[in-house]
Amino acid sequence: MNALKKIGNIILILLGVVLILICADLLTNKSMNKTFDSLSEPDRTAITVVCDAIDIFDSDMGNEDVWNTSSYNPADTGFAVIRSYGMFRGYCYIVNAAPQPDVFSQKIEMPTEYKDINVYRFALCTPYLLSTASSSFEKGYITINKREYAAVKFDQTSVKEQGSDSIEECFVKTTFRDAVDTPDTISSETDLSFTMNEENIALTGLQYRIIDELLETDDQAYADKLLCEYVLVRDYQASRYPDFEKQQERVELLRGTEQYVYYNVSRNTGNGYTYFDKELSNRITFYSAYYFICAGKYGSDVEGYFKDEAPVYTGAALCEVLNKFKIIPNWQKKLDNSTENAFISQYSLIKEYCISKKYDDLTLENVQRSYNYEEVLGMAKALVKGSAE
Repeated sequence: MNALKKIGNIILILLGVVLILICADLLTNKSMNKTFDSLSEPDRTAITVVCDAIDIFDSDMGNEDVWNTSSYNPADTGFAVIRSYGMFRGYCYIVNAAPQPDVFSQKIEMPTEYKDINVYRFALCTPYLLSTASSSFEKGYITINKREYAAVKFDQTSVKEQGSDSIEECFVKTTFRDAVDTPDTISSETDLSFTMNEENIALTGLQYRIIDELLETDDQAYADKLLCEYVLVRDYQASRYPDFEKQQERVELLRGTEQYVYYNVSRNTGNGYTYFDKELSNRITFYSAYYFICAGKYGSDVEGYFKDEAPVYTGAALCEVLNKFKIIPNWQKKLDNSTENAFISQYSLIKEYCISKKYDDLTLENVQRSYNYEEVLGMAKALVKGSAE
């Protein structure tokens, strides 16, 4: 009996300690460090990254330099950044939203440059963060007072990272996915695979060389011919591997547009993240990325790269080309309105543009000769040989 009483007393003491800690946490959150300048440096950096991305958009009109439709405007989209200390969670900040006031939240006073952006801090003991308690949680969604927010965690190191999985990228891609009009019925997930043979890889490398030329030139007449060369090569690849073309166009539409929007925001915020900066060892052209992959430096899942990752980058690049050369009026709106039954992709718009263009010397053999196809094919052979060993 005494033993049970002792255990009961211990439980009461532990409950009392927990209650005291919860009360202390709530009181601290409500009474201390309520201004932006009083927050820790990593917390300020995380909030600033989101604020800077939001700040490039007019609250009513959006930013046509990023995505020229009224549907995409993150100026009204809340986002959560969560401080991480290994297995433990620090404060959660909801940026650019006004959650219903409750015992767990405290509004942070923002500096003049961000005075129109609401930031709320949530106490450590908030039950809203239970879904992020797993050590595997990196980014996802949390629900606060019945409203869902995209969320990403950060720590002392990751808060300063740019590129893939950065706070800026997570915010931009999430808000674009949530706000743009492209129907969810179009899926980029299929069971199709990329055929890992010399021809298919080399044809992809040949397209990379043409894309590099398109991104480099400002000459409209030269770009027109390049676009027709690109369509010729890609159509030939599609005739040889028709199923994969369907996969490629869907990934380009759904994930490539997200990547394009992210690049534009990154340029506007001054971070300047662009193609392959982080994933492929700071190589920023498509053909140098091709060389990097064929040299066996990418890793073991090269097929997965060509199937799932490469179309993300080509999709973003084709968006840039569409915008740069004003190929199709209202091209962003056309992509927004793409459906499974009336499917429109970046590539289909470019192909439509090229129908009226005629070049007497436009043959596959001439295109291959222009871009030293033997070198491109040689790299593909090296990759296939290396994969087989």
